[in-house]
Amino acid sequence: SIDPRLTWLGAKAEYWLQVRPGTDGALSIGMLNTIINEDLVDHEFIDNWCYGYEQLVESVQGKDADWAGEICDVDPEKIRGAARLYANAESAAIQWGLAFEQQLSALGVTAGACDLMGVTGNIDNPGGNLLIKCAFDIEKRYGLGDFKIPRENYAGKMTLSAGIESSDIVACAATDPLMLACETGEPWPPQMLWIESANPLACSGMDAPRMYEAMNKIPFIVVADPFMTPTAVAHADYVLPVAMSCERNAVRTWWTPARSISKCTSYYEAKSDEDIVLTFGRKLKPENFPWKDDKELSTWYLTDQYAKEGTRYEGDFEELQARGGWKYDPWDSTYYKYKKGMCRPDGSVGFDTATGRFEFWSWGYNHWGVDPMPYHIEPKDSPISTPEEFEKYPLIATSGGRSYEFFHSEHRQLPTMREFHPWPLVTMNPKTAEKHGIIDGDWVWIESRHGRCRQKAFLFPGIKENTVHMEHAWWFPEQPAEEPYLFGTFDSNINNMAENFETGQGGIGSGIKSFLVKIYKYQEGDEMPGYKVTRLGGWMDYIPGVMAGDADSARKRAAEGNEALQKMLENAKRVQNMKVDDADMQGREALEYAKAHADEAGTFSSEK
Repeated sequence: SIDPRLTWLGAKAEYWLQVRPGTDGALSIGMLNTIINEDLVDHEFIDNWCYGYEQLVESVQGKDADWAGEICDVDPEKIRGAARLYANAESAAIQWGLAFEQQLSALGVTAGACDLMGVTGNIDNPGGNLLIKCAFDIEKRYGLGDFKIPRENYAGKMTLSAGIESSDIVACAATDPLMLACETGEPWPPQMLWIESANPLACSGMDAPRMYEAMNKIPFIVVADPFMTPTAVAHADYVLPVAMSCERNAVRTWWTPARSISKCTSYYEAKSDEDIVLTFGRKLKPENFPWKDDKELSTWYLTDQYAKEGTRYEGDFEELQARGGWKYDPWDSTYYKYKKGMCRPDGSVGFDTATGRFEFWSWGYNHWGVDPMPYHIEPKDSPISTPEEFEKYPLIATSGGRSYEFFHSEHRQLPTMREFHPWPLVTMNPKTAEKHGIIDGDWVWIESRHGRCRQKAFLFPGIKENTVHMEHAWWFPEQPAEEPYLFGTFDSNINNMAENFETGQGGIGSGIKSFLVKIYKYQEGDEMPGYKVTRLGGWMDYIPGVMAGDADSARKRAAEGNEALQKMLENAKRVQNMKVDDADMQGREALEYAKAHADEAGTFSSEK
């Protein structure tokens, strides 16, 4: 178990590694070093099915468990022991969650975890990490429906300016360029924002006070949500009541099985997401929305999706309902699919990569301008990168841990859940609390150089000393809705302390799980953050479009993104007559690039 906090699973673990938040990439490299240098690898899998192993071996040299232990603040012998336990197991699987994406090393630690699977042969084997498709190839990628968007319209999508240097791999707009546009009007000021079932002020907004100011500059905002949230109250010109699960006909095809949701009731004027899409789609572009109702739309989703060849689903939405609401995909019911020609579109054996092999040296990463090897990027504010700040803010804050009562900002208005979990909790070790004069149940301020929020102290000996875990996405439906209160969302909002314009390689990953704070007791009469944000402009004076203290960071990345955008548009024109979907197009480009640079890689074979 790898977690600064003890979990129910960690309590049963042979090795519990209490890493310093934001250092998982270094841990993966240290484990790889142990497994490789002690020759605990699966030579059969590496020799027959892998590419770039020599480069991986070279990249981890000098970065052993001692190196990783110093960075992660973990006993090196525990790192070695965990690596040996994993490598020597007959089969083993690595499970990770959102924590990988919420650190600057996001793509590096993802590569490191996958490489651990690869060097030990734990790929699509019984007990290992399985290769799973979305049911019946229904949902191959995010961005469903963009097949009908003219390619030149992509110039208006605020994605590439977030730093993805050579490929539009993210389907939706990114928050940093949207913030830049709101603050500066560059490349143009947004005129409308549609927020569908999201509560960014309370949950997903990286710098909530700054986002609040930016959204105030957008002339027209629509919020579609089942509930009146802080975001809806603060910013919406119109609120559309969205139906809940029991009020909609829809399908769920993420992984397997395919499932149907069947409408059994309705409540006043609430409309389902599907009904809202159809209503507005018919007004805006009727030829793209030919379906008469949500059932026809769901059938299209199951069987067509504008795909050139359709999906592998046979039947329609009503047939799925009649089956009881679920249908398993036989593709997912077998092991070693890469040996059986089930992974590649042409039916040949191997993996669906540019080389046809499991890639330790990733051509996809290289194509996107990302380091193709596992890597560690030190958090921007940490004991190592900013020791002088660490003296002022001597605790490392992390967040994102779940509780069974809530899902992100949902369910705060349910009486039973609030009875179980009435207040936002900041978890700290009793020894840490004692140093700061805190006792269990105290209301405390958690403050960074960027802002502060108030939560209740929860003392737990199972969390790493000098680390605090703050709960995210809190708001209080029982409090007044109007400003300056906004259901109290700013008062306990950890995003008061998170910063925009700071991402990992490729624009992927953020530092929200690791930053420096100090804690001290709340005193009656202290100024509350809601008033500070809505009436006094927050804590910081911002340079528009620039992270505090960082020179023109967003504009620089926007310029890089615009260059990449022009390249992408040129590529789109060049291949516009090819009868392949976008994923195939990217794959072919990567393959041609790989062949052209075969000599640099050394071991690549065009024939293979």
